[in-house]
Amino acid sequence: MFDLLIRGARVVDGSGRPERAADIGVRAGRVVLMGDGSGAAATEHIDAKGLILTPGLIDPHSHSDWSVLANRDALSSIHQGVTTEVVGNCGVTYAPLADPNVDAARAALASFGYSGEVTWRTFGELLEVVHGSGTAQNLAWFVGHTALRNAAAHAEADLVTAMRWYLEEALEAGALGFTSGLEYGAGRFASSEELEVLARVAGARGAMYASHIRNRDADLDRAVDEFFRVVRAGEVRAQLSHLNVRHDTGAADGAWHSAVSRLERERSAGWDVLADMTPYPHGIGLATGLLPDWLIASGDEAAAEALRDPAVRASVREDADRYWRFIHRGQWERVRLAVSPATPEWEGRTFPELAQLTGRDEWSVLFDVLSENGRDIGAVQFIGELFTEDHVAEAVGHDLFLLGVDGFTSRREGPLGRRTPHPLFFHGYQHFLSHHALRAHNLSFEAAVHKMTGAVADHFGIVERGRIGPGAHADLVLWDPERLRETDTFTMPDLYATSARHVWVNGIAVVRDGKRTQARPGVRLDRNNVC
Repeated sequence: MFDLLIRGARVVDGSGRPERAADIGVRAGRVVLMGDGSGAAATEHIDAKGLILTPGLIDPHSHSDWSVLANRDALSSIHQGVTTEVVGNCGVTYAPLADPNVDAARAALASFGYSGEVTWRTFGELLEVVHGSGTAQNLAWFVGHTALRNAAAHAEADLVTAMRWYLEEALEAGALGFTSGLEYGAGRFASSEELEVLARVAGARGAMYASHIRNRDADLDRAVDEFFRVVRAGEVRAQLSHLNVRHDTGAADGAWHSAVSRLERERSAGWDVLADMTPYPHGIGLATGLLPDWLIASGDEAAAEALRDPAVRASVREDADRYWRFIHRGQWERVRLAVSPATPEWEGRTFPELAQLTGRDEWSVLFDVLSENGRDIGAVQFIGELFTEDHVAEAVGHDLFLLGVDGFTSRREGPLGRRTPHPLFFHGYQHFLSHHALRAHNLSFEAAVHKMTGAVADHFGIVERGRIGPGAHADLVLWDPERLRETDTFTMPDLYATSARHVWVNGIAVVRDGKRTQARPGVRLDRNNVC
């Protein structure tokens, strides 16, 4: 007797192999039959004739730890068949926390719609808060280097010793490893030697390292070299996050191809390292990444206050050629204000629109936003037109690139709805399948599914997920192929994506006939039980 029997599906099993027809039987949250289920009894039968069954999608580079406390139902992503997310990326997590950092964390999380108290301090305590009330999706967690550094700055021990202690605590709590974001925040002040020390701690425990590297334009080669020095120092499995080059930011001709060639050589030499790519030419970023070291070094609140000074503003205008360097070249039309806790009424507008609205130029608008946010300056985010279509297509199709959105799960109402009026959040995962695979043919459908399921599970050590077969956890998606092919994923859906007709997490339906159920069957995927 099965709990669920899916009959006659076109099964794309997550391995990269061609689809085949099969029935799938599920019992106690696991796949127990893949073959012929004729005549079998089941509590629930699904006629899947003409539909495509895949494993639940796994995002290798998610920031849903920022929004999950306000969106436990994972509405934007669960409707796209995403059943597992790897979170804690780019060095930014909301644990560990020292007491002086709590108010900033509370304000940042409130900007995503979380109205509760910040009761945790350790990484393990954060995981208990998140998973204690349930989530729709499974979550596998990294701890962020920026969080380690900020917490350690208030410890009695020296900085690196305290960071090691906080990392050990996070790994003991189940973190997959640690991530860094080296273009902004506290990460930009970290030395290679500091990262190497932490990598040795991670490597000794069989944990991973993932990095938003220090530069992706004129100094891309040096940034990639630093990444591999850290990997070698810790002898760690690693992820080179969103390895891409922003358009018109000074990268040398062939810089991206050189970086990819380095990745290929390191793989051939035996290092277990992959990269990932986003679905659109658009992406999110942190506004403070534009600011010079001499300003940010004084701390967030002091930097925000300094930006009220016209002389400081004049100096920053001349010293902001970094990170999204096309802004320094005057290409403000490529940038929208995505998140600003102090000025939510401006969210979603381009900077030229804000300049027209306020009667000020774009730099003045930016400085006004940053200064108004005060100690929450680090929460201010952009969404921008970053890459060319050809660059995205080439990276998406490359064998060593996993496919992730580099966003966070959202919803259509409330603070999250106001700050995510972009298909990246509501069609981004499906865009890989609908646009890149089925329409543009940048890769096969089976390859796209593999790079969003089995390949991710293999690399991050997420066992018994990412593939369909006997013994696997029943994270499953039943797709309507016509909707997949025909949906315009460059636009927002009417409400949520509709191509994933049925979605199961651990054998429990979270989407049925295109509608969200009330179930929250997601689990916490600790390193201690996934690797």
